[in-house]
Amino acid sequence: AIRIKRALTLLRNADDATIDTRGVSTIATNTTFGTRKIGGPMNPHALETARDTRERLSAALQNRDLMKSVGEYEESLPLDTRTVRELRAMFECLGGNGCFLNPATKPSAESILKELSKHQAAAAKVSRTEKIGSGYYTKLSMKNLESGYPHLDAYAEARRTIAYNAMQLFYRQLRDERKKEWDKTASSGRDMAELESGELDSSARDAVRCLEHAMVIVAGEKSIYRCVVSPTSSHNHDTSKVPLEYKYALVASYSSVCSAVVDRVLDIIELFFVKDAALRNTLPNASSSNLNEGMSLGSDLLSHGTNASAVPSVRFAASAAAAGLRILDAVRMLGPSLAKLCEMASNKLQLQRVDSVGSVTSKDSSSTLASNLCIAVHRMTVKNVGKALENLALSVKHDPISGEKFRPQDASVAPLTSDAVRAIRIVSPFVSAYKSVTKRRPLPWDPKVGDAAGEMEFFIRYLIMSLLANLQAKGTAYAQDPGPVAEAKSHLFLVNNTYYLSEQLKYNYIPESSAPILLNSQEDIDGNDFKIRGEWFSDQVNKLFVNSKKKYLQYWDSLNEYLRDVANGQLTYTNPEQKLLTLESGRLLKARFSGFNDTFERMYESHRHLTIFDSKLREIIISDVKNTFLPRYEQFFSIYSKYQFSKKNMDDYLKYRPDKVGDMLSNMFVS
Repeated sequence: AIRIKRALTLLRNADDATIDTRGVSTIATNTTFGTRKIGGPMNPHALETARDTRERLSAALQNRDLMKSVGEYEESLPLDTRTVRELRAMFECLGGNGCFLNPATKPSAESILKELSKHQAAAAKVSRTEKIGSGYYTKLSMKNLESGYPHLDAYAEARRTIAYNAMQLFYRQLRDERKKEWDKTASSGRDMAELESGELDSSARDAVRCLEHAMVIVAGEKSIYRCVVSPTSSHNHDTSKVPLEYKYALVASYSSVCSAVVDRVLDIIELFFVKDAALRNTLPNASSSNLNEGMSLGSDLLSHGTNASAVPSVRFAASAAAAGLRILDAVRMLGPSLAKLCEMASNKLQLQRVDSVGSVTSKDSSSTLASNLCIAVHRMTVKNVGKALENLALSVKHDPISGEKFRPQDASVAPLTSDAVRAIRIVSPFVSAYKSVTKRRPLPWDPKVGDAAGEMEFFIRYLIMSLLANLQAKGTAYAQDPGPVAEAKSHLFLVNNTYYLSEQLKYNYIPESSAPILLNSQEDIDGNDFKIRGEWFSDQVNKLFVNSKKKYLQYWDSLNEYLRDVANGQLTYTNPEQKLLTLESGRLLKARFSGFNDTFERMYESHRHLTIFDSKLREIIISDVKNTFLPRYEQFFSIYSKYQFSKKNMDDYLKYRPDKVGDMLSNMFVS
């Protein structure tokens, strides 16, 4: 009795992560899966790529010595040998034979099974009952176990409290570190959009670290349970004489401890989606029909009923989607192993359950609350990642048409285009995580589910088509602006953006190759190196580029109207020897030269301040502009500048010599 009292006192008075029994021995350390203690060295995995994370976690899961291989964690037995012997002796007294103690007060088997059934819930019926961010997901994990065996109930309560506090302490430390880093970077004057994107990624990585830490906590609890509590580890009693309801109580006792940890992870991950990724409310026009509108390049992007302010920016939506996919990538890899850790290997048996009318039914041991909470983690993550992907699609489609921030007045590359390229690059590495969503959830651009669902290519193609449609809508809006160069800006804007898109994402493929959109199916691609290999991309983007450039050059082609040849019969002389033209013939050439000069001056002044972001593209456009009219102007100038069609102002009419025009065009556009 004294030993039991001392052990329970130690359990209740222990700190959040450590039990002191004849020295310090840690069950759940603060240095797990490559994380760090407060004040320690920087987390070596803080900036690892999606591929690096998958390789690290995959290697850890393939190693049976899980806690030692997942990162910096150094496994040590939670309790030293002498303590194990002492505690095991106590639990053997109350464990193997504990089910036979106090037979007069012990409840019946039916009442025990009925009470234990209250601590279970089918995976499909596990739902949130507590406020998001409260620290709990479902009230089932908060209930104290009442198995009819007081020593198991006391064990479950004590270990559940310590395991939960270990998880809570770890999460608070991560949150405090992230807040300090945010305050530090926010005061540095960096761009707020960049800071928010980095904060989303950091929050997602911390959520993954919490999931990793939960595995270590549960693995530690399992080692304690096996060596101290479980009667199957004892050789001092006959297992066949242990009643079924007692075995069920043992499973429930362990599940009660594990469920507290998994429940806390559930709340942490969902809090990220609701608070950090802002997925609490469904966006307007988020139905499948609305998302599927606008797939044609000429469709109207923003209906009159759309509240554009409710749609997140493309940059934020992309960061939220990529962060969610990062979490889902970890959940799909670690979730099955965590669920397995939450079950005892020796309990693969059919356990009975008393239903509401008192009849006994069969219940498989795999349906404990802890394992069903692991399933709930995956379902909840898939649901929220699906919402995040839909938000990204909506943000590209409904990016505002007007405003200097969204449609630059110099016709340069729109922020939407660069943000869309960034979005594609940061979501592209998570191919398997995306497939986890489409297998279980229909998406507006891919309504099929299961194996029939499409790959990441479907989503990227939808984003590109929505982007092109939005860019065309922005280009059309330029024509409504005041000024003579409004329509020309419309076409130059599309030239700039399609060229940028092609340079960033186009893959120089072999025409006869039928390679898929991704470089391979093993996800060994870095997002920064991502290229689209589908011919559809080249066809759509190049077609829009060529057509837009052709329409832009048509404005310069108008100069050729003044460069038509003059028939010999229209030129008559008052003095043939001096080639002094008559008044009417002189007026004809004056009109040609003055018309060219005035039009060229107006076009040059209005176009030279427009922006062409890429130096190579700038050379291409300038060369095409020259080829549009300069050869004809050189020929026209060479022939008709020899005539004396003005007595006093010849220099004014001939002020733009062909070489001067060429030099002026060479310095046109802002790069």
